[in-house]
Amino acid sequence: MIQKLRIDDRLLHGQVAFSWKSALSYNAIVIASNEAANDDLRKATIKMCCPDGVKLATRTIEDAAKLLKNPKLNDMKVFVICQNPKSAYELLQLIDEKPVVNLGGMQSGEGKRMFSKAVYVDDTDVSYLDQIDAQGYRIEVQEVPSTSVHDFKTLRKKF
Repeated sequence: MIQKLRIDDRLLHGQVAFSWKSALSYNAIVIASNEAANDDLRKATIKMCCPDGVKLATRTIEDAAKLLKNPKLNDMKVFVICQNPKSAYELLQLIDEKPVVNLGGMQSGEGKRMFSKAVYVDDTDVSYLDQIDAQGYRIEVQEVPSTSVHDFKTLRKKF
């Protein structure tokens, strides 16, 4: 069962791995990223950040969806991480569960504007987030479990 789907452009790193492990008690992480799944160096780096005793799978979006539909995962607490809102949207179209979507770290860059602390988005990101929201998913904006949760809809009105 998916505990949470996080959008974080850095995918898995120490802060995310350990702070969310305490909050969610997950025992598996699925990274859904076409780019990371096809990059052996990146997969090795991600693996180093995975907490001991936690199963890790880095898959393309399509393969992640197949894995998440596997009945063997029904009894596991799974933390899913996507690189951007587009990837999250694509994954959500392929799975049956309706997890809470956590908008976490998205770094500043060309064409990006501050949406909230640690979250910078461009028009494409906002369009995909709006589509996810329109499909009835709850989107929370929260960097780590120890910080305040902000509602996407509330922030979106001010954006």
